[in-house]
Amino acid sequence: MGSVSQVQQLGHGDSDRETLVEVSNLNVVFSKKQGTFRKRAPRVHAVRDVSLRICKSEILSLVGESGSGKTTMAKCLMGLLRPTGGSIRYGGRDVTAFGERELIEYWHDVQMIYQDPFESLYPRFDVLTTLSIPIRRLAGTTDTSKIRDAASSLIEEVGLDPQEVLQKLPHQLSGGERQRVSIAKALAPNPKLLIADEPITMLDASQRLNILSLLMELKETRKLTILLITHDLASTKILSDRTAIMYLGRLVAIGPTLPMLSNPHHPYAELILSATPKMRKTTELKEDFVSIEESEIAEKGCVFRPRCKYATEVCGEVEPVLTEKSRENYAACHNPLNSNSTNST
Repeated sequence: MGSVSQVQQLGHGDSDRETLVEVSNLNVVFSKKQGTFRKRAPRVHAVRDVSLRICKSEILSLVGESGSGKTTMAKCLMGLLRPTGGSIRYGGRDVTAFGERELIEYWHDVQMIYQDPFESLYPRFDVLTTLSIPIRRLAGTTDTSKIRDAASSLIEEVGLDPQEVLQKLPHQLSGGERQRVSIAKALAPNPKLLIADEPITMLDASQRLNILSLLMELKETRKLTILLITHDLASTKILSDRTAIMYLGRLVAIGPTLPMLSNPHHPYAELILSATPKMRKTTELKEDFVSIEESEIAEKGCVFRPRCKYATEVCGEVEPVLTEKSRENYAACHNPLNSNSTNST
């Protein structure tokens, strides 16, 4: 399989599905402030030239370690952070150029579930008040009785009893109940895209599978598109249709989830697989790689080279691009694993 153009890469082999959101050459650069008299602050490239598309009615997982750029991507997709360069197109319009009024309209269709359900709920508002705000402002309902009915319906949809929880404050709910309320809040304007940023990280093990099952059910009943931000490949395997893997701001692999996890092409995918006990019984692979604390940041060539046990000379000189290594499965690697392709990028 050879390399593909930037436009073709947006589809990553899934051309038969309709596009909901198209991200093209997205870049986000932050400047670190260090000292009052420092003239030039160091720059951090949080997201670098990321291109992908999110298809209608799919669950796409965005996977990577902390600092990989996942949450920065999510904030850009929500319109909460303006990127340094590139575009995010929704309905033929560039989200990165939206003003305040356009963003409010956009939030009718795109909502976010945050990692910490306690932080995302105002502590002095009971559940009914919390849900009333998006129902009134985004869904456009003003009648008090209709707002209560809508809130009750949302609470039932996420698996809770309205009579038990509508009058409760966030601290009176369990972690799983708070996250369900957060999901209900995100569903209030009837969105088309739900961005779930590490939605199970703050929950205990007994609640995690329940929340994943709820998201899967909502995807089917509402025909939702879901972008799942996670570092956990176990939940990715359960939930997602496709998986995209980020490393230090770059998209290094993308493809259908089960083939990607069964036969990973990128060494970083192999590394995070080996660090997921539920999916691999051994940690042998993990121990062969250099840790992120021990590695340097590559100034040229492959960004993963300092940690990679498969690196060769070309990896230090030429930055690899996403190429198709097996059917619909792309990786940015000169020495791909489990690949039918002998071509280097």
